[in-house]
Amino acid sequence: MSRSVVRALGRLLRRFRRNDSGVAAVEFALILPFLLLLYMGSIEASSLFTVDRRIDVISTTTADLVARWNSDPAAIPSSTLGDYFRASAGIITPYSTTGLTQVVSLLQVSPAGVAKVVWSCAFNGGTALAVDSIYTLGEDMKNVSKGGFLVASTARYPYKPLLGMVFTSAINLENEALFLPRFGEAVSAPAGGCPT
Repeated sequence: MSRSVVRALGRLLRRFRRNDSGVAAVEFALILPFLLLLYMGSIEASSLFTVDRRIDVISTTTADLVARWNSDPAAIPSSTLGDYFRASAGIITPYSTTGLTQVVSLLQVSPAGVAKVVWSCAFNGGTALAVDSIYTLGEDMKNVSKGGFLVASTARYPYKPLLGMVFTSAINLENEALFLPRFGEAVSAPAGGCPT
């Protein structure tokens, strides 16, 4: 190679090194996928958090409403319990109720802290608990409810990601709520059986 060619290449390399007009475009192209992933992930995470919170509200609301029922005049009507279950459609809106299952049960807790199912009703494909089956309680709840009754409500929901880019498969959400009956005694099984 001749000296003139080497000098020309040297000048070209120096000029190329000083020219930074495309640096911003290259940096943006490198960081764009990360920013999009972060943006889509924040949308998915906030939607997942919202649905999880609504499942908590559904189980808590159902348990609270059943625990407020006074069985002194009469047992809770099946239609009323059905209304409590169906109220979940309003709570979870705008998300679909497809796959949302609920179970509400009355538990009798022995003086030793062993909880057994007195009655149980399921809704929308949930599985009712077997009568006289043992229900596992935490130590704090055992201490609070010994020798009494508890209303237990469980809600389950398979959350399907909105975009499917960050979370690709359904995430099973579940919440359990336990309430002491407000009137201190057992809440009678629904009159007319469990709602369908």
